[in-house]
Amino acid sequence: MSVATVGAELIPGVRWRWADKALWVLDKPAGVSVLADRIGAPSLHDALKAWQDGEADRPRPRIVHRIDKDTSGLLLVALSAEMERTLGAAFEARSIGKWYVAQASAPLPGDPLEGAERHRITLPLKPGRKGRMRVAGPREAIRRRAQDGVWVHEVPPAVAQPEGQSALTVARHLGKQRYLVRLHTGRTHQIRVHFAWLGAPLKGDPRYGRPEDASQRAPRLGLHCHALLLPKIEDGLSRPRRFTSPLPEGFPEGVPAV
Repeated sequence: MSVATVGAELIPGVRWRWADKALWVLDKPAGVSVLADRIGAPSLHDALKAWQDGEADRPRPRIVHRIDKDTSGLLLVALSAEMERTLGAAFEARSIGKWYVAQASAPLPGDPLEGAERHRITLPLKPGRKGRMRVAGPREAIRRRAQDGVWVHEVPPAVAQPEGQSALTVARHLGKQRYLVRLHTGRTHQIRVHFAWLGAPLKGDPRYGRPEDASQRAPRLGLHCHALLLPKIEDGLSRPRRFTSPLPEGFPEGVPAV
């Protein structure tokens, strides 16, 4: 199965980056929900169901991970139960590499170290109010320290709340408050919460920032899933392991290879 076989779009703006008989790599724009939302807007789940219902012999697409409605970029869709299990286990084992480009409204705290500003954020997360996530510890307890040329941002174990889930975000500053972010865990809203709690909410983020402020005002959320790296999958099919999505309009160009 090729991209030409399945078509150019599922719903406006959603495109295939790869298609074979077991796996799709899709690229969605900001504003499209992965699952159905409360306002009844078109969702990727509904579009996949409609595609399957279009012909009797089509496989059932299975969404194996999600990105926020207002985040753009790459998604993996399995076309078999076996691939769904394989990818699910890979996400659980954290063996799928995930890189995002984030446009922040302020710099993350810390001066450049050895000419390259890098950050390792280990703030644990837990559910907060009204569907938000929050750091499992007091904001004033967050500490930062320099270690091996990296700024480490952490909540000391003595004050971290026991219900918090571990979360690891690694960010490299690209200039102009833009960051290449490696997501090592996949907690809900992880990048958005980590940046906001460090005083650098993402541009255009109404949930964790104040988008009416001039520094945060933007036509969309400043978060894009830019690259995915798959583990080696032994299914007899030949496919690339690394996939990238071009930066959407409004994001400064010049992201280094990942």
